[in-house]
Amino acid sequence: MNRNLILLLAAGALGVILLSLAMNQNSFLGMTPSTPVDTQSQAESADAKQAKAMMARALEYMDEHGTAALIERINAAAPEFHYGEHYVFIMDNTATIVAHPINPAWIGIGDDTGRDADGNPFFAQMVAAAAENPDGTWFDYRWPNPVTGEVATKSSWVVMRDDHLIGVGIYLEEE
Repeated sequence: MNRNLILLLAAGALGVILLSLAMNQNSFLGMTPSTPVDTQSQAESADAKQAKAMMARALEYMDEHGTAALIERINAAAPEFHYGEHYVFIMDNTATIVAHPINPAWIGIGDDTGRDADGNPFFAQMVAAAAENPDGTWFDYRWPNPVTGEVATKSSWVVMRDDHLIGVGIYLEEE
């Protein structure tokens, strides 16, 4: 390869890197570094306990009335499944939202078009994490807080039940 061509390609690559960093200081070419999760402190926080209690109510309702009934209640923004910034949401096993009390326009959105606040697809990753940990796991992403309107790191407790991901999230304090 010609030496000038190699230098030109290297300069172009460096330019792309610098432009990407200048446009979004927290990412590299749109890839946001994962936020380390302190699951132990999450599990002990009041918000995490409230989220898990809401999840327990959702799973109990699902066991008693079925998945379709739970989806209907969540989409109706029933107060037992939606309080302040905490709410239950449901995805099917294809990573498509089927229940969302905050924004009904999200219903039907799948991993192909659903993105976090930084533009990263994550629905399928969330479903995979829940499938690997069917009794529950924390999953982090960036999402607008419905109370403050500010984008923050959201950590959702996600559980797989009846081929559906059920999630309840908490918003973590930014450092």
